[in-house]
Amino acid sequence: MKRFITLTLCFVIWGCSSGIYIDVPESIANETSDTGYLAGSLGVTTLWPSTGEGIITTLSIRPVGKAEEITLTNTQTKSDFENESDKGQLFVAELPIGQYEINQVQFKGSNGRKTVRSKSNQDLAIYFDITKDEVTYIGQFMTSSLVANSQLWNTPYPSGFGVIHHSYATTRDHEIMSERFPDLKTLSFHEVKLQGFDTNKLASKAIEY
Repeated sequence: MKRFITLTLCFVIWGCSSGIYIDVPESIANETSDTGYLAGSLGVTTLWPSTGEGIITTLSIRPVGKAEEITLTNTQTKSDFENESDKGQLFVAELPIGQYEINQVQFKGSNGRKTVRSKSNQDLAIYFDITKDEVTYIGQFMTSSLVANSQLWNTPYPSGFGVIHHSYATTRDHEIMSERFPDLKTLSFHEVKLQGFDTNKLASKAIEY
């Protein structure tokens, strides 16, 4: 039990310093069941005008059948990888075994005039399993801005409303994890297909007041 709490806190601290803040509720962190590891990456696209660099993204995950949510927030303060079209950070967290779901995604951006807060629908029902002493890799989540068009200048620009593109960068993220967390190198690293995934689910649907 003590080992679980210690590792969880280490991952939260590491994620924060690397550009991702991970919040695991005490009710989940204090469970006495066996644990496994969740891994993936959060990032943004960098190509104008759909760049997501001005958007802070929060991914909400929860154990199936429970209301408490684990949140992963990309603060964009540091990058683990970067190329000509995107950049992002790895996340790793130790969690109790069982079935989980991606419940919602929230965005905080700007439309050039004011801060825009938006979110997807709730209860997205995108499922995956955490298995004992294994690393469950759920892929990369890259945020772009939905594009608006200036009526004055007839020029496209980032609207501040977000959409997430999901794919897999298994080799890259496994290498990053192995470097950051050498103690996890001996564990099985599994790329999993997200059950119930639909690209349209991970997009701004409503303004959050």
